[in-house]
Amino acid sequence: MKIARWFVVILCAAATSLLAADELALRLQPALEAITPDGLLAHIKILASDEFEGRAPGTKGEELSVKYISDQFKQIGLKPGNPDGSYVQEVPLAGIKSEPTMSFTVGDKTTELKYPDDFVASSARLQSEIKVNNSDVVFVGYGIIAPEYGWDDYKDADVRGKTILMLINDPAIPDPKDPSKLDD
Repeated sequence: MKIARWFVVILCAAATSLLAADELALRLQPALEAITPDGLLAHIKILASDEFEGRAPGTKGEELSVKYISDQFKQIGLKPGNPDGSYVQEVPLAGIKSEPTMSFTVGDKTTELKYPDDFVASSARLQSEIKVNNSDVVFVGYGIIAPEYGWDDYKDADVRGKTILMLINDPAIPDPKDPSKLDD
């Protein structure tokens, strides 16, 4: 008799669970039907557009993105989830702004370089100024070592203890559509 009671209890619990699951599925169905590939693509196109400037933190593009997403949340009826009644959680952002300068001096002649037109420099050192005095400068093209392509910008270059100067980006390669031209 005890087994029969437990069986009835388990059967009732299972039936209740199934009914609850069906009810949840019915409530979710309109939301699931509202999400379409075309709708998602439309949002992606807007957020990826030039107007949103890449959406980087601390930029106008980020502000536009946050506003767009918040407006979409409001439009579909989502309630804000933050204690202050907003959709957005504030996160402190620390950054460094700099105005880099660079010059080369040979003998008594100094050449000033303009950032980013003439140079791009980077350093892992958090110092306000880095000076390299009395260093030989060695040009190493794009600084690429790729034996699988027969490419070695450092071949026969003695760079130990010297300052290297290299081009940024990737080297131009023949355009697959027109091998007589280089890609950009």
